[in-house]
Amino acid sequence: MLNKQQLNILATNAKNGDSDAMWEVKYHFQKMIHQMSEYNRNRLNQADFEDECFKIIEETVMRFEAEKGDLPQLVVNFIKRRLGRSTKRYSKKTKADEYVTVPMVHSENTDGFTEYEIQDDLAIVDNEILYNERITGLAAGDSRKLAILNTWSEPEYNDSKTAEELALQCGGKAESHRKFIVRFRSECKKALACAI
Repeated sequence: MLNKQQLNILATNAKNGDSDAMWEVKYHFQKMIHQMSEYNRNRLNQADFEDECFKIIEETVMRFEAEKGDLPQLVVNFIKRRLGRSTKRYSKKTKADEYVTVPMVHSENTDGFTEYEIQDDLAIVDNEILYNERITGLAAGDSRKLAILNTWSEPEYNDSKTAEELALQCGGKAESHRKFIVRFRSECKKALACAI
């Protein structure tokens, strides 16, 4: 265990750029920080609090002047203040979260028991999203198929325009691209017919 004078010397060395001295200072306060964090685990976010404490140590060391006071006293005071702020912030957050309404479906059984079904809005997946994902999956990473899918979503494009554009981008004849578009459309129709 380091005494005040040793900590002050380490802090001065750390302020002058000695990274080993900075780690020794942090190590000295590590047990205290973990004990405070563990003791208040239901009143704060432990990981955030501990990270903030180690940042406080670094900041305190960088501003430390040995002739104006002792490092341990400064660090402990700053950490206690942070603990107060963290628990206060956490309690405000949890109080705000307490009043979140959860949609429930209430039904009464013939047995006399009451059932509550909680609806999870995050679990509901829009059918159109699944449909669009299925369509995108049909492209299977093929840039030409993806280009075709993108043009289908735009109303001013038709197969001929798309084929001409593909001929410019990929090379080849527009007619062969148009035939490819027709084949791809029939593949998509078959795949989506099975999906629905």
